[in-house]
Amino acid sequence: MILKPAELHRRSIAKSISYRVVSIIVDSLVAYYFTRSVALSAGIVIFVDTYSTIVYYLHERVWAHIHYGRQPVQN
Repeated sequence: MILKPAELHRRSIAKSISYRVVSIIVDSLVAYYFTRSVALSAGIVIFVDTYSTIVYYLHERVWAHIHYGRQPVQN
């Protein structure tokens, strides 16, 4: 019985991007609420969302190889 990763890299990338778009909007609103500065809020959001996108993608790729809760694929 062979278990193959259920997701392709391009799907993980698409999910990462769509999640980050939503996250950037929310983070921008929250950062602006606390700082009341567009420039400072933008800096915070750029920094946080850049590394968060990378971490999310790596997390997705690790989980693509974890077999917990998946059904075997018949060839």
